[in-house]
Amino acid sequence: MAHLLRSLSKHLPGQLDGLLENARFKDGAAALQRLADPAHVEKALARMSPEEAGWLGDLLTERWSWIADVQLDPEVAIVAPEELWLGMEPVHLPLTLAAVGLDEGFEALWEGAVLPGPPSSKATLLAKPPEGKAPEVARVRAQVRASVKGQRCVLIAQAQVALRRPSVVVSDDRRKLLAQDQSGRPAVGCRLELGPDVHLTGPGGLVELEVPAQPGVPLKLEGIPTGRIPGGKP
Repeated sequence: MAHLLRSLSKHLPGQLDGLLENARFKDGAAALQRLADPAHVEKALARMSPEEAGWLGDLLTERWSWIADVQLDPEVAIVAPEELWLGMEPVHLPLTLAAVGLDEGFEALWEGAVLPGPPSSKATLLAKPPEGKAPEVARVRAQVRASVKGQRCVLIAQAQVALRRPSVVVSDDRRKLLAQDQSGRPAVGCRLELGPDVHLTGPGGLVELEVPAQPGVPLKLEGIPTGRIPGGKP
């Protein structure tokens, strides 16, 4: 979405061939100028859900095509999850590059939390479990050597993946389960397994049970063991 807005603010004024200088289009010209401000775009997108951003992106692309040819600047991005839940062992995760406007056959030099390897359009993320209680991220950078319509270019793509170690806090009455990560950040919308039963964590990472959980029942958050329900015989 941010890529679309940058391209729109860059190319549409020229495609309108001076129309924005007309007083009638003063508001539209001001809106395009705001889209050229990365801080403004970032702030606006932060208020949108992914679904809203996708809908708006499709709408803008359609409306742009009514006026002129859609011209997206060359862009490359690392395809990676926003976060990973980790147990005791490191996790290897495939990474790929998504590109727009590049000729075929590009490759990249990968840096950061990746396994060593030759230049490639793919890499493997090396995610190590957090050791302390502070928030942790795995950072990855790709220096992409490519060409656009036969002209050589170098593009930079960066990504970071939040690394989260799960824990579950059980209330004294064993009816409330609070799912969170090592830093205390709530695990919202996550899969919490209570023995054979599966729950989806709600706001604040909370799951409320109608009846107390049985002592000794194993707990898993996002498929990762986090202990057992306390209580029962000492």
